Amino acid sequence: MSMIEEIKAAEKAADETQQLATVEARNLLRDAEDKAHQEADALVVEARTKAKALVTKAEAEAKLKAQELLNKRSLADEELTKTARERVPQAAKYIVEKVVV
Repeated sequence: MSMIEEIKAAEKAADETQQLATVEARNLLRDAEDKAHQEADALVVEARTKAKALVTKAEAEAKLKAQELLNKRSLADEELTKTARERVPQAAKYIVEKVVV
């Protein structure tokens, strides 16, 4: 084999190696992008799941606090009603005294 043929063979081998390296680099880049997209999608799903859980928890806590407040107000209203009913005879007596006298 002559020197020119050896140089041509070396250049051809170098070109093939470069083409293979280019293809491999493209594949690696594509794989990395795919993996990054998958990880990003997984993070979005995880964030949505956590957000939904937080909203559900906050709603449950809010309902509980609202029910507690309603219970307190109901007890207070019952006390006011009881007090008002206890005063009805006195109020009636007062009204009768003012109207009759």
